[in-house]
Amino acid sequence: MRETFWKKTLTDLRHQLDLIHSRAHEDAVRFEELREQIESTKIRFLVYQLDTRRKFLARSRGAAYIAEPRKSLPLLGVVSAISILTGMITKDGDAAMNVGIRGLNGALQGLGETDWAVSLGNNLEIAPLDNVGQGKDWVTWDSLKIAMRELELRAKNDALGNLDNIISELRKSKSLVFVNKASTDGTTV
Repeated sequence: MRETFWKKTLTDLRHQLDLIHSRAHEDAVRFEELREQIESTKIRFLVYQLDTRRKFLARSRGAAYIAEPRKSLPLLGVVSAISILTGMITKDGDAAMNVGIRGLNGALQGLGETDWAVSLGNNLEIAPLDNVGQGKDWVTWDSLKIAMRELELRAKNDALGNLDNIISELRKSKSLVFVNKASTDGTTV
């Protein structure tokens, strides 16, 4: 009788250990999946932030462009006409206003579009290509997006770390096209 008790107790303990081991393995797999998602999300978030800033700068440049009276009238006329037509078609004033605002927003952004560059300094900074500062490493926006995609793929296997680590990894990319490159003493090469 005693022997059966110990066998049952050991069997129960083995069963519990197997369950714990199984759950631990499942948790480890899930943890790895989450780590991969977090690492790739870092890159996607950086691209999103830079692109949002780029669009804002483009709209600002477009607004400065139409600030000149002769340039603003045709654009405002087209946006107004589109809003009125939308209102007539949909019979919805709010829809017309939304279309008008989106149209103006898109027009301003379109007028301000240019080639863009990103500084690989302590912080990633985006600026029009014709307005890049000296003493920093600047790369084209398009080449940075390619390097970011490559880094996002690597993030599935490697932890990227903080922003400084990410910038350091980006600097190693062969996809980057430098607009100007700062030398070690801060002058542009």
